[in-house]
Amino acid sequence: MWQAVISSSNRKACVVAAIVAAGAAACGPRSVPAGPSWVERDASSGHAIAPPHGPPVAIPPIDPARIDETDEATLRAALEALGDHAPAARLALRAARLAHHRGDDTLARDLLARAAHAADAADIAAAASALDRELATAPVDPALIAVLLPLSGAYAGLGGELRAAIDLAPAAGTRWLTLDTHGTVDGAAAAVDAAVARGAVGILGPVGQREAIAAARVAALHGVPIALLAPADGADPGAGVFRVVASSADEGRAVAQLAAQDSFPTVAVFAPRDDVGRDAADGFVEEAARRGLQVTARGSYDPTGGDVEADIKAFLGLVPANNPRLAAHLARHGRSGWTTFSPDIPYTLLYIPDRYDRAAIVAAFLPYYNVELRTTEAPDLDRLARKHGGRIPQIVQLVGGAGWHHVTLPVRGGRAVQGALIIDDFAGEIGGDLAVEFSAAFQQRTGRAPSTAAAEVRDAAALVAAARAQIAGATGPRAALRAALAHARLDDGACGPAAISPDGELERTPSVLEVQGDELILVP
Repeated sequence: MWQAVISSSNRKACVVAAIVAAGAAACGPRSVPAGPSWVERDASSGHAIAPPHGPPVAIPPIDPARIDETDEATLRAALEALGDHAPAARLALRAARLAHHRGDDTLARDLLARAAHAADAADIAAAASALDRELATAPVDPALIAVLLPLSGAYAGLGGELRAAIDLAPAAGTRWLTLDTHGTVDGAAAAVDAAVARGAVGILGPVGQREAIAAARVAALHGVPIALLAPADGADPGAGVFRVVASSADEGRAVAQLAAQDSFPTVAVFAPRDDVGRDAADGFVEEAARRGLQVTARGSYDPTGGDVEADIKAFLGLVPANNPRLAAHLARHGRSGWTTFSPDIPYTLLYIPDRYDRAAIVAAFLPYYNVELRTTEAPDLDRLARKHGGRIPQIVQLVGGAGWHHVTLPVRGGRAVQGALIIDDFAGEIGGDLAVEFSAAFQQRTGRAPSTAAAEVRDAAALVAAARAQIAGATGPRAALRAALAHARLDDGACGPAAISPDGELERTPSVLEVQGDELILVP
């Protein structure tokens, strides 16, 4: 699962956009309503300011919580009231950014000149200089999309794979400018600056979560729309930040939706103790609760060591000190009692969001400890009753995510994974026509089958290219691209149709696969 090489941290990040809350009478600082955003909205104290000559003039009120929705006319009215008094420089800087966003760089320069003469000019000098440098760069090229990938460093292999996938996407007249982030936060921020200097109308990438946060901050400051390839929740369409690949939490939510659709009333999750496992488990549990399913067990295990047996025993309630029935059974049967004890299993579906190799190890322990798993065969209830001391045990449906989608899973997992379901955006060679076509083209280009990550990024590039094609001839191409991305759709792709939701996140219905024999088949 490609998320395993990408660490995730915060969901949203911020860039500084100085704004003013003003009123008719003097007041102290106002607090900004809490809420995550890629754009940090700072509230400064607002006062009735006396122009150089004449009585005090009330500044038109500007709601700091809705600064991104404030029109330029309101900002200009506030500037007229302020003259050169503070915080005129901050207002002028914000108005200059808005003018630049819509493509009027002449007005943006005039507003920056105005800011330079205001009393608080020193407070925004660095930000004004940055915007001035941006205005001095090459004009925006409405056909150029910058692609931010780790082409060197620890994640260069991933970067090369995703670059090959983008090269196979329909460009729709888009020219790709590929920039190396080196897989670092500083490299990602520098790559955004380079994209702006080259006149890119928008940005696709980067892939790491920390790199994505840094890139989104800088892109929002420059007013360049960015489509992130980091697989973690977090977007802000108002700031031009979109997410165009699925997250681990998306996968967990999809598994819970499957459980609800297939009428599994009780569910559980057993996840690796890492960021990916936590996010997948959280998404699963939250969505299961929202759909009225009972989450009757949640556990985790260490994915960094070679021995997961102790964690599995704890998850199954097989700790003698906490399970008197097990303790009595072991007292009668000794060590052999571990393989003859019938555990209490309170769930009908178990989700294990891990990579295929570790998932196969975890799954193999379940029948060893007498957990009955659903296979492709109808269960022999008489045999089960004899095996479990006269009672019919709970039969459990195993479910994995994209990390399970590997040709060796049936061999590695053996009988334990027979009948297991896999939720994955990319069905590969058993998917639709575009999935088959992409798989063949990627295999020819790279010599290996594409991963889900590659297929998702291929589709992300196609979606961004289609949105960019819609803005041909638009005034203010970056603002136009931001608006187009907010409503972007992909009617078909290697992973099927997709669309950007109102919150800037990608929406897609994943495929469902099943392990049968030594193959994975597509579930209708």
